[in-house]
Amino acid sequence: MEIRFVRPEEVRQLQRNVVTGFPSKTPQELLENMAGELVSPQEGRYLGCFDEDNTLIGSLLMMDFQQNIRGKLMNMGGIAYVSTGFLRKKEHIARNMIRVAIGVFAGTGTYVGGLHPFNPAFYGKMGYGYCNESMMFSPKPQYIRSFGHKEHLSYAREEDREEILKLYRRQAVKTHGATIHPYMDYHRIFDMPYVVVCRREGRITGYLTFEFTLVDHYTDMYHDLTVREMVYEDMDTLEEFLTFFASQTDQIERVRIYTPKENFQMYFTNPDSGENRAYDGAIQEIGRKNMGHMFRILSVENYFRQQDRCEEKTRRNFILELQVEDTFVEENNRSFFLKIQEDRVELLGSSEDHTRADVRLKTNIADLSSLVMGAVPLEKFLWSRRMNCSDESYAEDIQRAIGWSEKPENLTYF
Repeated sequence: MEIRFVRPEEVRQLQRNVVTGFPSKTPQELLENMAGELVSPQEGRYLGCFDEDNTLIGSLLMMDFQQNIRGKLMNMGGIAYVSTGFLRKKEHIARNMIRVAIGVFAGTGTYVGGLHPFNPAFYGKMGYGYCNESMMFSPKPQYIRSFGHKEHLSYAREEDREEILKLYRRQAVKTHGATIHPYMDYHRIFDMPYVVVCRREGRITGYLTFEFTLVDHYTDMYHDLTVREMVYEDMDTLEEFLTFFASQTDQIERVRIYTPKENFQMYFTNPDSGENRAYDGAIQEIGRKNMGHMFRILSVENYFRQQDRCEEKTRRNFILELQVEDTFVEENNRSFFLKIQEDRVELLGSSEDHTRADVRLKTNIADLSSLVMGAVPLEKFLWSRRMNCSDESYAEDIQRAIGWSEKPENLTYF
């Protein structure tokens, strides 16, 4: 068995492997672009697993992102389209490929990674922890608050594309958890059927993408308007977008809004989803929460060399022994000693005296990854007994030092 990058002449095997792995959701564009990607990658690099006859039996796509982590852009290795040949299931092919991919990323200066899981438990065993979440709200248009003005909205023009991309990237640089990818950003936005911009004083201040979704009616006159993405610099822009949604009362059944904002229902007078889902008698569903991508620290040592600042100044200075369990990456499976001094985090070297650690936090790599990304606060890990702290009076200071209070937000699916 050999794991290596797929060669251009092996494109047919790669296409078959991905289609059988994702029979209902493989984009035609992905298959058409594979030959070019194997020669000159833009989306990512295809890693393959080959048997002794040089037959492809598994593959995945390695993608190079930048991700805003705690206000700092870091290289992030995304993994997508993990596919195992139908005849070779349950032979640990996916696990072995992901281990190799993690090693390639970490060896080339990428110390964090992410993926969208088909099964969180499967990837949790490989050290990936919970990260961002997104919501889908689907109010009727007449129940969306109208602010009475939408005069600055128009469909995006071809010449607007670069300005829209710059707007997205400006917002990503300010948004914890957001990702930047030259290929994915462009296609995520402009492959959508409709792109609407808000342009005020000659400058684009926001954009949204939408498509029409069929609903189950006896007439074809009604659709849902599905808003896939909505980025705005100010509240005036958001008000125009909401007014646009609220005006669609004649042929739109519901407006499906995908958003990382948990409390977006504050912009609806009736947030009922219309799904007639209830529990305890009559508590109507107002939205659906969707699990986004999972996140992993690929190299603990190098992560803390880059992330050397606390979110807030701690109440006291202390040395933290971070006892990490990582059964997937051996170099992470040990204790790391962090010197916390005011608002700085310093990774202590192996030659320094670590016997004077003030507190020890025991955690697996998946939960540590979720903690540093702000997906779950330390108090919840301690409450659920997923982490163990030798002295819980330090919990608030540890949270300030290596945790994050703001939940990650990301729009890119990969």
